[in-house]
Amino acid sequence: MLYRTPPNSEEGPSYIEQGIEFYELALKLISPESHSETYARVQNNLGTAYGDLARFNNPDQNWQNAVTAYSEALRFRTAEMEPLKYAACQNNLGTAYWHLANQPETDKHKKLDYLKMCMEAYDEALALAHSLKGVSLSFDLFATHNNLGLANYQIATDKIFTKDKKIRSQYLERALDNHLQALTGISQESETHQSTIGYIVKTIRGFHDELGIQGQNVALSKIPGQLLPEILPKL
Repeated sequence: MLYRTPPNSEEGPSYIEQGIEFYELALKLISPESHSETYARVQNNLGTAYGDLARFNNPDQNWQNAVTAYSEALRFRTAEMEPLKYAACQNNLGTAYWHLANQPETDKHKKLDYLKMCMEAYDEALALAHSLKGVSLSFDLFATHNNLGLANYQIATDKIFTKDKKIRSQYLERALDNHLQALTGISQESETHQSTIGYIVKTIRGFHDELGIQGQNVALSKIPGQLLPEILPKL
């Protein structure tokens, strides 16, 4: 197991690096063909360890390493054989791509590619998770909807990606749909509910910026009636 320490612990990086060494040593001793489940599990854990290390130093390289590990895990952790673990690993991969997209040194072309791969992984995780009825997931389904909404919003509102208003409005629609889906699983009393309302308000404003009052009205038409009293005063 990876050594876990408080996020701000001065010893955090060394503990995580030691965990990474153990995982990499284990991978040298495991045949992926004959022990595919164990191999995939260790690769997934290795990806998580690199993501933990990215909080402390060299985030670009460590998130790249995380993507490599998660992608390798998914070679053997398939939707048919291990759907729950496959969905969780796709969710992890989406998060790693999102962090890569938002590194300061990432150029605009790579940033767009990373965001698209982020959304592809999240979409895969969500599609499979929603198809699995009555099972317990190891990741927060509704947080993933919010994350997917934020990735879509980022592409929609950053004009370095495209100046086509139709394309940007399509991304805004996907952002809004995912934030509304997130609300269906979040307690109204929670801080996450308020954060999600904030994302929805921001997305509606994005519609207004792109398409004027007509665009804003289209967005508002998608909002369930019981949410309008909470949202309208914030616009």
